[in-house]
Amino acid sequence: MDEDRFQALYAATHARLWAYVYRLTGERAVADDLVQDSYCRLFQLPPGRVRAGAERAYLYRIATNLVTDHHRRRTRLGARLRELLLAHEAAPPRAPEPGEGGELQAIFDRLPRRDAALLWLAYVDGHDHAEMAEILDVKPASVRVLLSRARARLADLLQPESPGNHAYPPALAPSRGPGSRD
Repeated sequence: MDEDRFQALYAATHARLWAYVYRLTGERAVADDLVQDSYCRLFQLPPGRVRAGAERAYLYRIATNLVTDHHRRRTRLGARLRELLLAHEAAPPRAPEPGEGGELQAIFDRLPRRDAALLWLAYVDGHDHAEMAEILDVKPASVRVLLSRARARLADLLQPESPGNHAYPPALAPSRGPGSRD
């Protein structure tokens, strides 16, 4: 990819890609590193490796794979070793700043990684099903089913204690057919 196309892609995608990776990892420094690595890997691909117009989806696929690798590496570390390393490197905990979405992050942390990725790609980044399939390396026909299941799991997490009362965020609320009453 030539430098001008790369810079245009970077300008158009960096903020959203970083937000996506941050939601999947929950750590700013990790998101910074993985996003930087994603762009480096895309830039280093031989010319013609990514078809024209598919660079954004390919970039997200690289980032998603790096997040998966990151989580695998963390899982391989023993729990005790991870605690020791994090205790040594971690800064004191702080409350999220306004607009950081601490509540949203807590919900995303409780979702399976694939569900969090699907919901973020669909409702925050606005990817279509074909792009999501390419990013997550699943069949396009599977995206609709997987997204439906992810919405159901999210609804379960958001549901208040009283039975029958569904608290869907407006963007995720199930659509009602014509002629239905509120």
